[in-house]
Amino acid sequence: MSGLWKNEQRWQSGNTLETLANFVSLLDSPLKYIFHQTFINTDMFVGGDCFDDHQWWLLGWLQAYSVEPDINYLYRAANIHDFVVVNAWNDTMCKGGLQWCSKNAYKNAITNELFLVSSMRLHPYAALLDRAPTYYLNWALKEWQWFERSGLINGDYLINDGLSSSNQAISTSHERNMNRLRDGTCVNNNGTTWTYNQGVILSGLALLYNATGNTTLIDIAQKIADATIQRLIYSDGILKEPCEPNCNDDQQLFKGIFVRHLAYLIPYLTDAAHIQRYRSFLQQNAESVWTSKRCELDGLYSLIWSNQSANSCDSSRNTSSTSAAWDLFISVAKTIPPSNISSSNWTWLGLGNCMDDKNASMPNFNKMNVTETVCRTTAEQDKGAVAYDHQLGCNGFQYCRIRTLSDQHQTPPGWSYENGTAQNVTRTNKLPVSGCYLRVD
Repeated sequence: MSGLWKNEQRWQSGNTLETLANFVSLLDSPLKYIFHQTFINTDMFVGGDCFDDHQWWLLGWLQAYSVEPDINYLYRAANIHDFVVVNAWNDTMCKGGLQWCSKNAYKNAITNELFLVSSMRLHPYAALLDRAPTYYLNWALKEWQWFERSGLINGDYLINDGLSSSNQAISTSHERNMNRLRDGTCVNNNGTTWTYNQGVILSGLALLYNATGNTTLIDIAQKIADATIQRLIYSDGILKEPCEPNCNDDQQLFKGIFVRHLAYLIPYLTDAAHIQRYRSFLQQNAESVWTSKRCELDGLYSLIWSNQSANSCDSSRNTSSTSAAWDLFISVAKTIPPSNISSSNWTWLGLGNCMDDKNASMPNFNKMNVTETVCRTTAEQDKGAVAYDHQLGCNGFQYCRIRTLSDQHQTPPGWSYENGTAQNVTRTNKLPVSGCYLRVD
């Protein structure tokens, strides 16, 4: 075993590690064993030759540690951070910031955004890592002070790819950014506004706000998020990578990173309008992808999330585009509250299928391709119904199961009956694409 995911580049496997850890956090899944197998088959330099590559793995190990607290995962993340601090930060070009690679002094946005997030994610563990209480926080503050004045955030509140020296600038239309740059040696290069550059910064600013109480950080994060969901979209409001439909393997992962970090931002917001706006955006995208972008031939999801592209089995689909789609689904599961139940007869127990304490299932009536409204209405008509769960199946169809004490002969017309051993419902199995509702009348 290599510790890397099949058909992925090395940095992408670090990113997928974080996605998997988020998935496991919803399910309490035995897939945790993958963390250990990955750890023993990789080292801290597995990411590649550049400092952004290393930090994808850093974040992956921190997320793995949050769901499976093996101290070795935390130590590896901290060691990567130490390596980046010593080798990547320099004041020679652009008066600060992290350079992209050991042999390339280019100051790009993503490497520095990742450093902001990495520092803030390590901040709560400073004592455990035998660091001064503000060691990681101070690095995050230093990074943000440089980033904010660098000009990387353009006048539209989108983040371009990186900086160039003033005589190498791609465009001269950066007066607004030049005014923000105090050292005068570098300017925004007007490079592509990749979606992941708009995403990673969001969780970094949220965590820095949480540590400092500086509400300006949340204001900036919201402006960047708003600009992204207004400008980097198709006409139907679905997220669009600037390179679509001709993105390379790297770029196919970017949208998943954006939605993941948008989801990380939401818990730190207090403005109800922004919270609802971002939740709705995530849900709209997820519905578009779930219902029409999965290829039945191999289960992979296509690059383009918009329904304006009808072919779900196009040649763009691969493990990268599928990983991005799962980032989207997980983000929805973590941030979207359960649908409102109009009847007071039902209460939401949680994400997942209805189970009892012994992980057993009740007898149930079940049917494919049933909306939640029909599912609930049928359950209300069943005098023996105890609970119901409604989920989206892997093939895109909706599925309803009514947990019932009714006899098999009372099966509703067109429904199937399945026997079971449980007599009540007390828990869920935490499956993120379903929800369990208990009868309370």
